[in-house]
Amino acid sequence: MITPYEKLKSLPHMERYLKPEITLEILDERAMEISDNEAADRLQQARKKLFCLILKQDKTG
Repeated sequence: MITPYEKLKSLPHMERYLKPEITLEILDERAMEISDNEAADRLQQARKKLFCLILKQDKTG
């Protein structure tokens, strides 16, 4: 399975999809800041928080 970041890096001339102040080096550094497992944990926590918010709004709305 390929990550969205890996897919971006595989595109020809991928730099044109980045903001001018963002470089591949910056993205690589950012990608290495946390492990894949930690990133997955953060994603799960964010999803849980989002769904709690949605359910809460659904009950009040």
